[in-house]
Amino acid sequence: MNNYTPTSGSTPRRKSLVLVGTPTNVSEPAFEYLLSSMLHWVEQECERQYTKKKTLEAAQLQTKNININTEAEADTNDNDNDNKEHNYSNTEMEENKQNEMKQKETERMVMIAENAAAKMERMGYDVGYRLSERLVQNKQMTPVTQNNKSPSPAMLQLEAMKFICKEFWTEVFRKQIDKLQTNHRGVFVLKDLQFRWLQRLPGDVELARIMAIKILAYPCGLVRGALANLGIVAVVSCDFLADGKNMSACSFNIKVKA
Repeated sequence: MNNYTPTSGSTPRRKSLVLVGTPTNVSEPAFEYLLSSMLHWVEQECERQYTKKKTLEAAQLQTKNININTEAEADTNDNDNDNKEHNYSNTEMEENKQNEMKQKETERMVMIAENAAAKMERMGYDVGYRLSERLVQNKQMTPVTQNNKSPSPAMLQLEAMKFICKEFWTEVFRKQIDKLQTNHRGVFVLKDLQFRWLQRLPGDVELARIMAIKILAYPCGLVRGALANLGIVAVVSCDFLADGKNMSACSFNIKVKA
């Protein structure tokens, strides 16, 4: 292929300029909006699944009740006196009905929240697994030991946690974990005193606390997926360090399965 040579009177081609230091990450407010939108759609999907399940159960129960009522019609006359003794007043029946409706609504909200958190955690697991695979391609994860002995499982676990605290956390949150603690028996605590995804949530607000708990299911999945890629099966949970007063201060508790 011939090189392009500008002639007299022609305009030379311009090379595309890429500014040094141009940020390539998504801005934090945009990512927080994306995360909240994910949670919203996941909750809606879980609510549809819950409603569909309850509708099916109600239809099955109704069919069962019809069969039972048909078999019991022959004994109706013998039980009239007993039924009169157990009739409730209208007020008591209304109160029982309202209490039952409240209990069902509470159960519905709890089930939807638990299913949404589980789904967000699974989504985070997939992302964390793939991200960890990319980050460890050019990194030596086996710790150096004396006399070239094979490292113990505890040493491998500690090396993996250091990777999570430094490279992995920096890639996702642009900062390292503030503090790593362990009892050297498979339990690790990763403390982030300024967790970026929760910095804009107000403290001492119950709705904000509930939202934070739902959001934290996703980074718990990120950590669990990253560890799974490193061959470590663990359970990951999260707690607030300041009893919910400062939403951005939280700890990730990791329990490695034997």
